Amino acid sequence: MHCFWRRRSLRIASEAPPKKLQPPPQQPARTLRRKSAERTRARYQEGANAYSAGRYKDAVDLFLEADQLSPSAPLSFNVARAYEHIGDDAGALRWYRDYLRRAPTAENSADVKAIVSALALTLAKKGVQQLSVLSSPAGATVTVDGTPVGVTPWTGELNPGKHKLLLTYRGYSDEQRTVMLPATEPREINLQMEQNAAAASVPHSAASAVSPGPRLGPVPWLSMGVGAAALGAALAFEVARRSAESDAKEQATQLGYQSRLETEQSRQTAARVLAGVGGGLVIVGGVLLLLDSQGTTRAQAMSAGFACMPQLCAVSARGRF
Repeated sequence: MHCFWRRRSLRIASEAPPKKLQPPPQQPARTLRRKSAERTRARYQEGANAYSAGRYKDAVDLFLEADQLSPSAPLSFNVARAYEHIGDDAGALRWYRDYLRRAPTAENSADVKAIVSALALTLAKKGVQQLSVLSSPAGATVTVDGTPVGVTPWTGELNPGKHKLLLTYRGYSDEQRTVMLPATEPREINLQMEQNAAAASVPHSAASAVSPGPRLGPVPWLSMGVGAAALGAALAFEVARRSAESDAKEQATQLGYQSRLETEQSRQTAARVLAGVGGGLVIVGGVLLLLDSQGTTRAQAMSAGFACMPQLCAVSARGRF
């Protein structure tokens, strides 16, 4: 399907929506891995076919998959169009706003802004309005009025009025704001988080020294056993993550999809951390077992440490023999 923009191609609320979609932009091969580009085009085409066949929920899922592979403004527009067809005003509003955020000078921006205003009034009649929270870096935990609601970038519907916003991210200072949400128009908050130098310079570590002379006894086996248990837990979280991913694709609303997606992301993080911890402990246990088999009375000094950062975990062991 070859799709293109045409000025005044959009319609407001009561008029019949257009059938035209926007293909994702073509990118030079040097800036995108070939396989990723092929997968993006394939997901877009499958989404366009589903849209043409009236399977709008499938179209939403496929366009979102393409956008995860290669984010682009046209895909945001397509997601919004599909959400409009299934009657999800909040989902359509969110992705039209995302489109304008990604392409503020688009030729049809005035038309899209008109649709955004119409959808915002629809939410206002329901007694809610939309708030978007972005941060740099992304991935900060968002708490609204004392309740954790997700991670940035986050968009949700709240009652108009004053709300207390808190953003937290390991290694960064907390950001707090009091936000006034209007009744008839959505609002966006974008916060720059400041890195906490003290937290960044002190890793979460544990160290132990092995004095020369006595053998290590059950310590190596205990380390390997705990490591194996952590690897097993990582596998369980990975299975749970895939289940959450499947549940997300079956959700009929944007809010349900976002909730399941956040669950999938948290389980993915837990699986990665447990896999890193488990693998590290197994390696440390193996090193200690090797040293023990050679006789620890030869060791003059030995230490082992473990540290975790937001994106990875690491284990180290060192000594003189």
